[in-house]
Amino acid sequence: MFADLITAAVDFNESVFRNIATVITSEDLLDDLSEDPGVRAYGEALVAQQRQGDDHYAHVIGRPFTYGVSMAPDAVCSAIRSRFSDGTKFGVWYGSLAIITTVYETIFHWVRFLTDAGMETETAIAERRVFKVRASGILVDLRGKEKEFPDLVSVHYDLTHRLGDYLYRAGQKGLLVRSARDADGTNIATFTPDILSDPRHQLYMAYMLRNGVLRISLDTYPAGKWFSLDSIKRHGLLA
Repeated sequence: MFADLITAAVDFNESVFRNIATVITSEDLLDDLSEDPGVRAYGEALVAQQRQGDDHYAHVIGRPFTYGVSMAPDAVCSAIRSRFSDGTKFGVWYGSLAIITTVYETIFHWVRFLTDAGMETETAIAERRVFKVRASGILVDLRGKEKEFPDLVSVHYDLTHRLGDYLYRAGQKGLLVRSARDADGTNIATFTPDILSDPRHQLYMAYMLRNGVLRISLDTYPAGKWFSLDSIKRHGLLA
């Protein structure tokens, strides 16, 4: 079915980067439950008990694999659909070989979300956190295949959904593919968490969209100096 597409594999063992939404300033998530200090204390104890023994960064690896596995196709929102999964059978963990590639990827989806919500002309700020994660396993290597199969990096996901479903059902661990948002970048898409380990915090950043202009603030809060994406790439600030 994909004989001309799946022709190479690589024994991959490198650190990759994952860029996720976060809240940099801590918030009291129980403050709207009750004004009774005893009830609040009980809620905080339950949360603490639930977290005991958990890896502090376990969600960085595990969360994407829980998406979409029990939802009807018509109920799947666009945030759960991704390039290599329609969000109804399995989740996919995405990362990049370079931080700058994660920025291009996440900015594209964030701005599209704001546009779909009619907020592209408003001032919006998104706080982000980048993790470095070890990936080790045999991966299907699709780098360079986008020349013959342009739908690998297009905005249409029909081919990639079928490919992802095929690889997942075949028990493949994941793949490497050229980034659709960063022509110089490479993404990793994994279908199983067992090739991922050792998540480590790398940096915080924030995206700001104001009057249609995008700016990025690096590793400071409150956001300090704002850079354009072009200047960040030109000066190697996220190499």
